[in-house]
Amino acid sequence: MPEVSPKNLTSPKALTRRKNQTATINRRPILGIWRLGRAIHQSDFSELTLAQPADALGSPRWDYVLRRGEGGNEMESLRQIRQFTTCATQVFHPNLVAVLDASDSGSSPFLVMPRLEGTTMQHHLDHQPPKALPVGLWLVRQVSQALEAMHVAGWVHGDVKPENVMVGSTGHVTLIDLGFAERIHSAPNRLFRGTPEYAAPESVSGQSVTLPASDIFSLGRMLWRWMTKVNVPNELQLSPVAELVEKMIAESPNDRPTAAHISRELLRLEIESLGCHIEPDRRSRRAA
Repeated sequence: MPEVSPKNLTSPKALTRRKNQTATINRRPILGIWRLGRAIHQSDFSELTLAQPADALGSPRWDYVLRRGEGGNEMESLRQIRQFTTCATQVFHPNLVAVLDASDSGSSPFLVMPRLEGTTMQHHLDHQPPKALPVGLWLVRQVSQALEAMHVAGWVHGDVKPENVMVGSTGHVTLIDLGFAERIHSAPNRLFRGTPEYAAPESVSGQSVTLPASDIFSLGRMLWRWMTKVNVPNELQLSPVAELVEKMIAESPNDRPTAAHISRELLRLEIESLGCHIEPDRRSRRAA
């Protein structure tokens, strides 16, 4: 690596390079008080772009993510941005995505979120080695706690799935993408919004008012996905988890437990499975 000195920094080549970099940054589009960087994700209704404050000229840091409408359905894109923003400004929880700025006026509505470190839970399920049972329970419990906060505040997420959960390097979980969020008991909508693989039957049919129990069904599907990807020293440890999942994915919404109950149960199972993970024959001795 060449030695860095004041002479090197002020050489004609270095000055030209810095001028070119500054010119490139200056050409980046500005939206509100934000300078836009590269796009990092695109869906049918939105595009996610790295962002930085417009006055941070020359900064290498892109600590924010800006979401704006994308695709041909402008009304749906705007609806999602408004739902996302309204929900995020009414529900605050460490495991729920936050909105820092938003605008639904003008030709390009947008919202701005912190840039989250880590990868999606889907990536962990698809590409990471199996985790210990208590770790899987801990990750799902954090999602349950975020849903509990949403439900208490009168909101339903509407699209709970591993792709909408970010897992940081320390294991901190953040439930993201509130574009499909609805107020509890909103009128039935025949336009299905969500992911069929994780959606509750009443959500797919479009014949029921919006219920917290629909999120519980999706969370149950997610929990079971994790149970197929964990290491367990004793298969008996999966039995109480399977019983909980069965309740969460009950056909009738009225038969499903609340998010608060699930959070408590997952914490209990987490502690119990941690003991069994440390001492593998512990549960078999208790059963005897």
